[in-house]
Amino acid sequence: MNANMVHNILNLIGLIIGGLLTFDFTSLGFSAEQAALFAGWVLIADKTIKFAMNIFRDGVTGLIKVQPPVEK
Repeated sequence: MNANMVHNILNLIGLIIGGLLTFDFTSLGFSAEQAALFAGWVLIADKTIKFAMNIFRDGVTGLIKVQPPVEK
């Protein structure tokens, strides 16, 4: 599994969570605050994982370097 695939999987999870946030969680017994807190933690985890993956893949300087063009 490469870094791009993991990024895409995390983006799909974010899309699913975003879709779930439009659902009325109060009908399941959760408050709006609990749903927002859950969404916030999911977003923090998502961004932390992606940030760490970029550092492990390219090093700290890779965070600011220009990406090469995509080969066709």
